[in-house]
Amino acid sequence: MSEKRGAWYLLTGLVLGLALGLAYSLWISPIEYARIAPQSLGSGYKDTYRVLIALAYDANGDIGRAQARLSLLKDDDPAGALAAHAQRLMAEGGSASEARALASLSDALLAHLAANPT
Repeated sequence: MSEKRGAWYLLTGLVLGLALGLAYSLWISPIEYARIAPQSLGSGYKDTYRVLIALAYDANGDIGRAQARLSLLKDDDPAGALAAHAQRLMAEGGSASEARALASLSDALLAHLAANPT
């Protein structure tokens, strides 16, 4: 006797395979990104990166190092991006100390670029 099974076994196998593959890729062995260039980050992560640079500059006052770090973001106007982020942070009710650090770094960067045109 031969039964007509049809395509249901194939369809069931396909659905189970897709479900197991999805479960494996999401929970068992998810992809991990490492060593991503700062220019490739999303806008929220770039904002966090700018805040960290500004706080580091606030702590050590090394404008050269801050400028080198900001150059990794490949912004057209790094000082403008810092000032805009500080304004957004204040408008959204964010941390005043972070906004102050961003504004301070923006001012220092403008002063440094004016004193050392390249």
